[in-house]
Amino acid sequence: MAGTPDITNPYYDAYRLAGEQVSSTFEGRIVNIQEGYLIHPTHADGFVDKGDPVALFDGVGVALKSASSATEVIPVDTEGVWRLSVTNTGLNNFGTITVGQVLFIDPSGVVNDHWVGAYAIYGYALEPIDSVRTQIIAVKVHWQYPYWYYDPVQQ
Repeated sequence: MAGTPDITNPYYDAYRLAGEQVSSTFEGRIVNIQEGYLIHPTHADGFVDKGDPVALFDGVGVALKSASSATEVIPVDTEGVWRLSVTNTGLNNFGTITVGQVLFIDPSGVVNDHWVGAYAIYGYALEPIDSVRTQIIAVKVHWQYPYWYYDPVQQ
């Protein structure tokens, strides 16, 4: 019957309010991916390290553990605010990285400010970088549409 709430639905809540979180913290944001599928910064052993920014096709996140083989399954947090090494290339329209600016991850696992050669949109800067350099800053990591989705030339 239309308009009758389905109280058997696990998301049903008679007291719900707009803006409340339905999932518990971390629910759905952690994905488990084999190390061999991850793009990440280069290390001596060739495997991802805990805390590395990673990309998996169009998805992005932060590795929650280090790997010792390419077949090891790595939990990846796909959301949140993380302190990460970010490179200001100086090639964007502003020459600086400003708060709220979109950041990208490149095929080498480097998070930076320039979309050319980028693998995926990585997230947003929460701290500025005022000159061309690499610095550890707070980044809002966010898995979203691929950057080319917004580029009419690529469609």
